[in-house]
Amino acid sequence: MPLSLISALIIVFLAVAFSLQNDQRILITFFQWNFQGSLVLILLATLCLGMLIHILASMPGRLRKSRQTAQLQKKITELEHWHSEKV
Repeated sequence: MPLSLISALIIVFLAVAFSLQNDQRILITFFQWNFQGSLVLILLATLCLGMLIHILASMPGRLRKSRQTAQLQKKITELEHWHSEKV
């Protein structure tokens, strides 16, 4: 299992354990918007939002690497074909 996946699972486990031990109600204010809710739900929602932001932020790099890998695979195939014709 990749180290990043193990790290992510550990962070999620710790966040859930922390959240379950802190179940008080809190008030969140953001500009004119007020929300009162359970600390557990707010922490889990914040964790999910952070994970979503991470996935979206890392997508361009992943797509670029995928495209580069496909181009290199195509080049390898072309070179192998060229080499087999020469031999």
